[in-house]
Amino acid sequence: MRHLKKFVTVSLFALTIFIIQGCNVSTANLSNLTTSKDKDGKETSTTFKMGETLYGKAVVSNNPGKVKVNLYLVAEDVSELTKGETLKGSEVSVDLDGDGAASYTVPVSEGFLPGTYKLHADMVNDAGEKKDSKTATVTITE
Repeated sequence: MRHLKKFVTVSLFALTIFIIQGCNVSTANLSNLTTSKDKDGKETSTTFKMGETLYGKAVVSNNPGKVKVNLYLVAEDVSELTKGETLKGSEVSVDLDGDGAASYTVPVSEGFLPGTYKLHADMVNDAGEKKDSKTATVTITE
């Protein structure tokens, strides 16, 4: 009976260690997503005119390893575009090792129509699993 208790205790301990190693317990997250009219992010804005540049910044926090941040614009309320349609040429991927900011830059010019868009930021791990996402609504005017 003593040997059985010892065996069960050791087995449960080994199983617990095995499960913990297999789980992704990372607390990495997208802590912020902002849009601005300048590269440094000092002039935050959600409204952009044709000819301006839209800058975005997605901040990754509590990141112990490597992640990729995918940023892209999606039509929300735009004539001639289907809601949810990704704007061609708006996709950017940024690799980060540890905490940091993924920067996004897109000139508001051809291909843009006046309306409302959503800037999406998706954080994915090395296995390609989406771990967090944030959106910011932007309006494009003529």
